Amino acid sequence: MPARREQAGTGTLAMVMTLLLIAHLGLLYSHRALLFEQRASASQVRAVRAQEAAQAGIDWAVARLNDRRATDMRCLPAPPSAADTPATLRTRWERSFATATPLQPACRQSDPDPVWQCHCPDSGPGRVAAPDDSADHPAFALTLGSGPRAGLWTLTAEGCSMPGPDCGAASGSPEPDGRYRVTTVLAPLGQLVSPPLAALTSVGAVTLSGSARVVNTDLASGGTAIHSGGDITLQAPATVIGPSGQPVNAGLVGNDPPLTGRAPTGTDTLWPRLFGLDARALQALPAWEPLACTGGCTGADLDNAVQRGAQALWLDGDLRLAAGAWGKTEAPLLIVVRGTLQLGADVSLQGLVVADHVQALATAAPRSQLRGALVSLGTTMLDGAIDVVRDPAVLQQAAALGSVLAPVPGSWFDPHTR
Repeated sequence: MPARREQAGTGTLAMVMTLLLIAHLGLLYSHRALLFEQRASASQVRAVRAQEAAQAGIDWAVARLNDRRATDMRCLPAPPSAADTPATLRTRWERSFATATPLQPACRQSDPDPVWQCHCPDSGPGRVAAPDDSADHPAFALTLGSGPRAGLWTLTAEGCSMPGPDCGAASGSPEPDGRYRVTTVLAPLGQLVSPPLAALTSVGAVTLSGSARVVNTDLASGGTAIHSGGDITLQAPATVIGPSGQPVNAGLVGNDPPLTGRAPTGTDTLWPRLFGLDARALQALPAWEPLACTGGCTGADLDNAVQRGAQALWLDGDLRLAAGAWGKTEAPLLIVVRGTLQLGADVSLQGLVVADHVQALATAAPRSQLRGALVSLGTTMLDGAIDVVRDPAVLQQAAALGSVLAPVPGSWFDPHTR
């Protein structure tokens, strides 16, 4: 009997162990699906983080490309150095195209504050600092290239769930678990789409006296020195200079009805013709530095604005310039004066200037010079030792100063959807 009881107990124990083993196997099987779901969810979270990082990169790039302030290596606004020409991120980016490895800004998100820590070297890919913890820190890297047509740009953002190769980390770093790429085309808005063909364009009448000269030797532009919607009066010894061999009268186009437009000042058609936008829409673009000139602005006000990194200036009021130099061939200015531009002696101004009215009285030496182009929305009077010279190189450099880059609708491209 005891032997039978012992055998029965052993059998019962074996049965219990078998049932426990079966239950354990069933539990492991059910957990297998749970573990699979957890891993799939974690992968999806990292993929979404990479996607959001790429989208954030596009938005960040558009905002920073349109920021008129100078930037440092951390992609943050920086006060311009007294020894260096202030450079915006857009300018630095465009300059890097001449190098073997163009600039590729990179950023990663930091904790505990959800901010982007970025690196914008002068050329080559950006390198962000490695995270201090093992948590995921989304990152993105940006590439800017030529667009499908002249004047357009292609912006590509590579988003990663954490810094990795081509995403803010050096080559050879661990590959991020999530990666996402998106591309869009950027187009300039408010750019000088149709540069003035004449050295001096005036909606109202033009009067030249003293030793004033208006020069346009650029045969490609037609050689027009003065284009006016009113009368053009030349009082000797004032003169105009055109391409070699061209008669003086060929460089004068006066009483041109299309220039005057529908309004008395002609601004209804002139602003859209020059910039593709009317004056109010153009002024609202963030590329412009506004200056309130209630009592009139001077060269000192221009100097202060340029020191802040501004190259496109919108002045509400008069501007009086004398004895100074503003703008360079490689760094011209784009100036709008919603008042009267008054030029004295010994003025050197390079860029495109648009003013409601123009008065120049340069009776003393040395001669004043405006190189680029001058547009007057009203009457123009040039008297004395002053030259207005059309310079295609200066106009080309100044063309984009007042513009912003905006994504082209419908150009967004996600390779993951193909």
